Amino acid sequence: MAIYADMAPSLAGSVIMLTTLALMTYGLRVYCRLTRKSWGVEDWIMTGALVPFAVLVAGCVGGAFNGIGIHITRLEEPANVKYQAEGQKFFLIFEVGYCAAIIPIKLSISWMLIRVAEGRRLYLYAQYVVIAIFVVMNIIALIFILINCIPVDAAWNAEALANGGHCQPSYVLADVYYACTAVNIVTDWVTAIMPVPLLWNVQLNRNTKISIVGLMGLGIFASMSACVRLKYTVNLTDQSDYLYGVANVVIWGFAENALGMIVGNIATLRPLFRILRDRKTSNNKYYNQSPGYYSSQRTGPGMFSRTYELAEHGKNTNEITTTSIPEHTRRPSQLSDGDSQKQILGGSPGQTDIMVSRQVIVAYD
Repeated sequence: MAIYADMAPSLAGSVIMLTTLALMTYGLRVYCRLTRKSWGVEDWIMTGALVPFAVLVAGCVGGAFNGIGIHITRLEEPANVKYQAEGQKFFLIFEVGYCAAIIPIKLSISWMLIRVAEGRRLYLYAQYVVIAIFVVMNIIALIFILINCIPVDAAWNAEALANGGHCQPSYVLADVYYACTAVNIVTDWVTAIMPVPLLWNVQLNRNTKISIVGLMGLGIFASMSACVRLKYTVNLTDQSDYLYGVANVVIWGFAENALGMIVGNIATLRPLFRILRDRKTSNNKYYNQSPGYYSSQRTGPGMFSRTYELAEHGKNTNEITTTSIPEHTRRPSQLSDGDSQKQILGGSPGQTDIMVSRQVIVAYD
């Protein structure tokens, strides 16, 4: 049995969509790194992030079917009372997954910048400070979430509260959320802006620099999710319709983690983009050739033209005599490699055009 109404469909839909994108980009990341034999520390870190990210997904999707996003009036119905406790349990799982997943996700992106900034002490120290700040802040938030209610199950179990358990006032949890979100926003912006001065004097062409800065700048979208979540954090203090109010906190908190993973993965896919670009360019060159361009030189099936350009010296030094001699197609092995140039245009079997061009210089004493 499950309850699925009000904000629950929006929560489940957004989580499933972003999870699919995150896992797809991770799979492409693994492909690019392994095929190019460039697997690094940041790839191990992002791989490790999959475990807490799975916990986060379970908390969000499970909560969408067990009370999160449901109005209190619906939850107070006799058949739905149990979902109040279930929803609070899954919200706790979400909180733990959020803090545990965002640390390795952001650490993977930061480690990538550290490798780019190798030898530049100012940027290295700046990134180390950024790492220390967001790691410490999110660990503090994680510890507080776990000890907010003693015992832990007092967060959703009314019997535990009745037997001596207790929880901190709701505004304390909201304050921790505000502090944690503010730190994550600031560090996201620093991480997103850092590639600009870092790559300013690197010996790369302009398009490459723009692509790298653009990819890393996508991290701003993750911080935007945190900004939106900050707006809904006040709902943590609204006990009158608690599970419905925290639905937006869950949606935007998950989006912050998922977008961070997507951005970190996309930043490693440049080799794949290059392959696609080169293939597209190659196809354009092929199709831009006029069909039958060389076939007009043929005098019949299996024939091609052989053209001689003779520069005659003597009386008419500027006169060039061109003679075209058709002959039956010979096998490539019968042609001299030293005086021929072949261009074979793809076509249906038996319709391939072959042009052999030879240049003969005639000198007169």
